[in-house]
Amino acid sequence: MITIRQTERRLAVIANWGLFGAFGLGLIQSGIGSGAVVVGLVGFALILVGFVSQVIINRFYGGGFTAGEVALGFIAFGIAVLGFVASWIFDPTFGTTDIVIGLSGFAAIIIAFIAYLVTKYGLKGSFSMFHQMGRH
Repeated sequence: MITIRQTERRLAVIANWGLFGAFGLGLIQSGIGSGAVVVGLVGFALILVGFVSQVIINRFYGGGFTAGEVALGFIAFGIAVLGFVASWIFDPTFGTTDIVIGLSGFAAIIIAFIAYLVTKYGLKGSFSMFHQMGRH
């Protein structure tokens, strides 16, 4: 049975992503659909705010990302990248503005993820984590 504190954390995470994730994805879609770079980048900025907010929530509740959250994050990122690449290849109306929005946003998310790893585990710990994964 989960505790009240765990329930509060889950609720905080859902509220966080319900706000920042929904508005972020909506703005990304609007930016790509209308060719407005600033709108699309604001959408990616909201996704990054959601990530930072979850790090703060995790810190407040004394935990980290759960295995399910990590898996969901990687799967969602992978599907988004595959969708972006497929659109770039197969959609003849996919313009330079759309490419700028997508590449800038995905680069920002990758940089934020690396910064999180370095601040949480240190530079040596982050490198060692991936180095050990490659040995198995």
